[in-house]
Amino acid sequence: MRRFGLVMGVAAMVIAGTTIAHAQDAAEPAAGKPEPTIQPLALEFTESGFSGPGAETLRAEIADAQFIAIGEDHGFADAPDLIAAFASEGRATGFTNYAVEVGPWSTDWLREQLLSGGVEALARSLTGRPLALPFLGQRREANVALGFLDDGQLWGIDQEFIGSTQIHLDWFAERTEDGEASETIRDWASVDREAFASGNQQSVFMVTAGPEEWSYLRKIFADDAEALERVDALQTSQSIYLANFEGRGFDNNTARVALIREYFLKHYAEAKQRIGQPPRVLMKMGAVHVGAGTSPMKTFDIGSLIEGIAAENGMDVVRIAYLPVGGSQLGIRPSPDGIYAIQEVRDGEKLISDLAEAGIDMEVVTQGQSHFVIPLEPARRNLGNAGLNDADDMFRFVMLGFDYLVTTNNAQAATPLAER
Repeated sequence: MRRFGLVMGVAAMVIAGTTIAHAQDAAEPAAGKPEPTIQPLALEFTESGFSGPGAETLRAEIADAQFIAIGEDHGFADAPDLIAAFASEGRATGFTNYAVEVGPWSTDWLREQLLSGGVEALARSLTGRPLALPFLGQRREANVALGFLDDGQLWGIDQEFIGSTQIHLDWFAERTEDGEASETIRDWASVDREAFASGNQQSVFMVTAGPEEWSYLRKIFADDAEALERVDALQTSQSIYLANFEGRGFDNNTARVALIREYFLKHYAEAKQRIGQPPRVLMKMGAVHVGAGTSPMKTFDIGSLIEGIAAENGMDVVRIAYLPVGGSQLGIRPSPDGIYAIQEVRDGEKLISDLAEAGIDMEVVTQGQSHFVIPLEPARRNLGNAGLNDADDMFRFVMLGFDYLVTTNNAQAATPLAER
């Protein structure tokens, strides 16, 4: 496991005293364009595990790790396969838990669908509401989740998604024995579905629901603790979304991270009690969530929390950024003409240039068709203080906050289970 002691120590000195930090910067020569010193290693991965020259690089990290965290740019088909490979390689050492960027109530619903009839049952349940689930509503994402259907293995640790009301309102309507209330909630659900189908995001329930709707649900389910807990979860998620809609991005990000931590620690404690030892966990989220240090969203996210937990247990964290530099990517653009769009990889050329500046032989990647694994410790040392200072926030975060980059010039877009 590559550790960041030297680099993080410099960061601490910047906080404690700018004179020391500036003196170090001045003594270090400005970053130039070094000759490539880092050779990417070709890597293949499937649900059976790793192969290729880079396989042993990742395989060697598993034994001492408590957490393996994949930080991705969303919308790629192969990122879940990376989790599946780690699950296969790490199952014997206890990697039987998978934390996902989905709300806990939605994760329970997903699990029920998969248990009832696998991925095709989930696809049928998403027809007419394709945006009810984030990420796991895509085919290869759902296939990976199939391997974690035993009790307590699939951890939903995010807020309830803005589109998840298309699941939850149906649940409320079916649960109440009050016919009039059921009809009212079904009317809300119908409006919600139409808003998503037409791309009218200002009319979805998570935007329009006010105190009256939430009070109505609490009155209907006054004696139903499970329903009230779900109402609380949805209203909490709405408050997080509204902060973003109102331009309070810091409030949005801070509240969301606090909720992610709460849900994660709850699952962690339950798993530890169940198996009698610290659980080992695979996780895949947006890169900003699982990297070490303060993220570009100005938050101290789950990626930093797990560092301390692993250290207490004498184990490590392995962080891998999955960021293709070329190929295609699935984008979500709700409109009357459709919800999804296939697009070229975002900012691929810039990422190629930035990685080349760090001394990585990017010609190997751009001329190849496979995936490649790249160690980031030598890359950040090539950049040094000057190069890291000059980098944009996200690139600097990736370089400092992850151990490896897995990339390709031939990315494949994710496939949604339902498009309408």
